[in-house]
Amino acid sequence: MQNKELIRMYAFLPVKLSDLSKVNPEAAIKLLQDWGEGKKTIRKLWDEPNKAIEVYEGSN
Repeated sequence: MQNKELIRMYAFLPVKLSDLSKVNPEAAIKLLQDWGEGKKTIRKLWDEPNKAIEVYEGSN
């Protein structure tokens, strides 16, 4: 089960970063840089845009 979850995260992370870039471009660029530089795990990279998008949607 864990492998399927990681595959899903890798597959859909670009979509999440795209969504985040529409509401917080600076955060999306920072996460993209962290991903490219190997600074964060895939789970952290997956959680951060989801949380940021939830915060944005909650404020509107």
